[in-house]
Amino acid sequence: MLRYILIIIFFLPIAVLGQDNWDQEGDLEDSQVIIEKDRKIDLPQVNRDFKKVPEIKVNQSDFDVSFNSRQFIPNLNSLAPRIRVLTVQDEKLEKLYSNQVKIGVGNYGASYLEGNFASKRSKDKSYGLNVFHQSFANGAVDKRNSGSGYQRVNPYGKMIFQKAVLNAEAFYERHNNYLYGYDTAMHSEVDRDSLQRTFHTIGASISLKDQNETSRYHYNINTDIYQLFTNINNSEFSFDYNIQNKFDLNDDFTLYLNSDGFISSLKFDILDSAQNRNLLRFKSGVKFTREKLRIGLGLNMVHENDTLEGMGKFHIYPDLNIVYSPFDRLSVFGGLKGDVRANRYRDFLMENPYLDNTVNVYNTLMPFQFYGGAAGSISNFLGYEVGFSIASVRHNFGYEAVYNELQGEIRYRPKYFDQNNTEANVYASISTNIDKLNFNLRGDYFYYNVGETQLMPFRPNYQLKFDGDYWIANKLKVGLNAHLQGRMNNANTIEQENANYSFNVDESIPPIYDLGIKLGYQLSNRSQVFLHANNLIANKYEYYLGYPNRGFQILGGFTYSF
Repeated sequence: MLRYILIIIFFLPIAVLGQDNWDQEGDLEDSQVIIEKDRKIDLPQVNRDFKKVPEIKVNQSDFDVSFNSRQFIPNLNSLAPRIRVLTVQDEKLEKLYSNQVKIGVGNYGASYLEGNFASKRSKDKSYGLNVFHQSFANGAVDKRNSGSGYQRVNPYGKMIFQKAVLNAEAFYERHNNYLYGYDTAMHSEVDRDSLQRTFHTIGASISLKDQNETSRYHYNINTDIYQLFTNINNSEFSFDYNIQNKFDLNDDFTLYLNSDGFISSLKFDILDSAQNRNLLRFKSGVKFTREKLRIGLGLNMVHENDTLEGMGKFHIYPDLNIVYSPFDRLSVFGGLKGDVRANRYRDFLMENPYLDNTVNVYNTLMPFQFYGGAAGSISNFLGYEVGFSIASVRHNFGYEAVYNELQGEIRYRPKYFDQNNTEANVYASISTNIDKLNFNLRGDYFYYNVGETQLMPFRPNYQLKFDGDYWIANKLKVGLNAHLQGRMNNANTIEQENANYSFNVDESIPPIYDLGIKLGYQLSNRSQVFLHANNLIANKYEYYLGYPNRGFQILGGFTYSF
């Protein structure tokens, strides 16, 4: 740039002089101008140090920052209101005595013990233990040869969840009896140990029940298991189940599918073989509910494997029931159903402990049963129910008395009727529950048609039961129980096969009537004394031929709660 400035300065005077002679003519002399570029600018070299920008380290450590805000509460002068709010204190719960012991003794060498032990109040669980013992050292025939006893131990527990309830329990039972139905005129001395019949049962059960009221689906599951042992080496094992399912389609219709049954094994020592007995039942249908009317319609399907010869193993029966409530205190019901009555060896022993060493155990078929009745209340304290049923039954059974020549006593076996026969029942009951008075009265009439030439043995034609109690004073309680039973037919082969048998064997068992009274006096809210008297008429009646009942019985004792 500098060189250009110098050139301009150099030529500027010449240009000015030339302007002075602008008007003069002349000739331009040839000339040559040479411009040389001979100047060089040299600058000193500078050393530059280019360094990397250092990385700025960020401190990532956490800082706890807390914010405090002060709350200013103005202080007000205390007020003295003239209005007082009345408050009701919560009522204190009455102290709960969940444990109770009852002890008693009586004639015939009777001893009685009952204990109930339970947990305290709890919203979600409960548990406890029941213990029961009753025995008679002597009986109506030859004292100790006709004694009896019963013991039971039963622990239990319950858990209540938000949507279900779980129950569980176990039990041990012991029954002890003697076959004292021998002819005392012909057998003055007998071996008491050979007469003893003792059977033990150990078992458990568990159930789960739905309690979710907002759900449309509801269920109830029950399972039971038991093992029976006897002192004559007979045994029975059984696993039972019961499952109930229902689904509410809407407010009117409900579907249900229920199932129950058992798997069992029965063994008699003399036969030295086990009999497997199984039953499976399904009940499905629909229920309709509309205001005062309820209708259920379904099928009852049963499969079992121990019917007598000539019968199928699979059965389908109807299941219809109707309930109509024209008034608030009256309901009329009726229905038609069929089913299989499951019979067990354990049930036979509970009903008749004087069985022979081996018996036949079969189920009873009921192709249909028609039933109906009415139930309601006359007032807030008095209720009633009347009804009837008539059924067609096959393999129905009673008991037949058989004389055992080896041991010299009467034993019993179930007697089945293979043909279809008619069974009917008419009943009526009335009950009340008032502060000081409680009672229940029921009467039944039974009818069995098992053929033109046969009679149903050891089943009464009518029965009347009464049980009630009344508080005469605040501390004195009086109870009354009565039992009246009609004549029973006697089926046996004793008279024909054993002419020398000295028993008075008639065609029927006379009517049975029994009357008992109970007295209880409360010493305090935790203790009580009691006195029970049974068979006040002192009638040694025979429910089973050859086995008279004890006469007048009395039992006194003491009850304490803690």
